Amino acid sequence: MATIQLQNNDARITYLAVVYHLGRPGSEIDPETLGEHRAALQPLLELLRSQLEQAVVTVETNSGQVQRIGQALSGVSNELRQYGLSGTSMISGFGETVIRFWPEVETDPGSTADLVRFAVMLRRRLDSVITEAGAELATAAVAADAARRARRGRWWQVWRR
Repeated sequence: MATIQLQNNDARITYLAVVYHLGRPGSEIDPETLGEHRAALQPLLELLRSQLEQAVVTVETNSGQVQRIGQALSGVSNELRQYGLSGTSMISGFGETVIRFWPEVETDPGSTADLVRFAVMLRRRLDSVITEAGAELATAAVAADAARRARRGRWWQVWRR
């Protein structure tokens, strides 16, 4: 578990990144089980929504969620650039969220460049937490693979059992 503390503007950027992530089809589906992903960001969206008016937002996340937040922050930077150029987004609820948090974007779409800068800076500040989460996930994957191999045993030596 990782505890992340976000200033108000960072919490809004994170909220926008999660909206972006959830707006992509299949983003919450686990490719192995085809069920809901164990590192789903939907609960994080609700938590952020309830705390957005606070000066500092504290979020408890697991390693998978931290890594997905990092991916969402990278993706939201690209989506904000596109939104600044065209004034529209293919992601459901993205444009409405941008306008709700930063109303000046409606009259000056070029101001999304500042939001891109905020998203990139937040991603860089969270880089050590994201890297640590990636290392934890890699260690867990290696351990799970070793356990799977141990369970399988030497299937070709059935006469030794």
